[in-house]
Amino acid sequence: MIELTRSGLVIPKINQVLKSAPVKIPKLCPSCSEALEWESDFLMCVNHDLCPAQVIGKMEYFFKILANNDGFGIATIEKLYEHGIRKISQIYALSASDLSDMGFGDKTSTNLVNQLKRSTNEQIEDWRFLAAFGVVRMGMGNCENLLKTYPLNEIFELNLEQISAIDGFAELTAQMIVTGLKIIQTEFNLLSRYRFNLEITSLQKNLEEFAHVLFGKKIVFTGKMQGSRDKMKKHAKSIGIKILTSVSAKTDYLVVGEKVGQKKIESAKKFGVKVLSEEDYQAMIERQMQKNSLQLSLN
Repeated sequence: MIELTRSGLVIPKINQVLKSAPVKIPKLCPSCSEALEWESDFLMCVNHDLCPAQVIGKMEYFFKILANNDGFGIATIEKLYEHGIRKISQIYALSASDLSDMGFGDKTSTNLVNQLKRSTNEQIEDWRFLAAFGVVRMGMGNCENLLKTYPLNEIFELNLEQISAIDGFAELTAQMIVTGLKIIQTEFNLLSRYRFNLEITSLQKNLEEFAHVLFGKKIVFTGKMQGSRDKMKKHAKSIGIKILTSVSAKTDYLVVGEKVGQKKIESAKKFGVKVLSEEDYQAMIERQMQKNSLQLSLN
């Protein structure tokens, strides 16, 4: 029994233990019965390639991160596992008849195959595709940052020094990424044959050739926008703007639409962040795009 408070009205904080109880720490993985090992503060099953829970979890994670398909939840993945499926590339090689033989209904089998085709046809960001492989320390944010420096077809040749030289990648993280990329390379190459419709991340060095007044600036979008806020964020990233979710001393601009929360406005005043209306922001972008177009034509 413990006493908790909400630190900052958000994060639970343990104040003290009121009554302790014995804890039975398992020695074996409940999924594969292999011996567990401590890694820092975590008790881990290191049987990564054969542990059923981990294999199933990785396959489910892939489809969850792609987020452009339906039907490949935990129940479907578990059923595929029961019939010998261990890798994502094996799933994409399945036909409707293969799925029917595994016990899926004819209509379900057809729908699943169609969803696989949908996941290759619908455009997704290249960093999202890379993140779906579940490499340690390679969440969507780190994948996006990596692909701003190196194109997707070059990352498997990168060494420790090249990755650790990227802003935000410490040496330990870089080493884990190098190791993780080697592990997924074969599977990555197999899936690449299906020609996923990937939106390529603009390289930072190419963006810098046409640097603009907002290049590299940290911006928060808030409120109801006339256009799609997600599209505005996506476009901002494509021209070298860094998107933040909350206002802090590191924020350069707060772009506001309608029905803006008072908290963000107050934070902007507190930290001296310049506030732009959606119209002002769009005008700045349009002026810059016109300048860049002129520069391109002159070159």
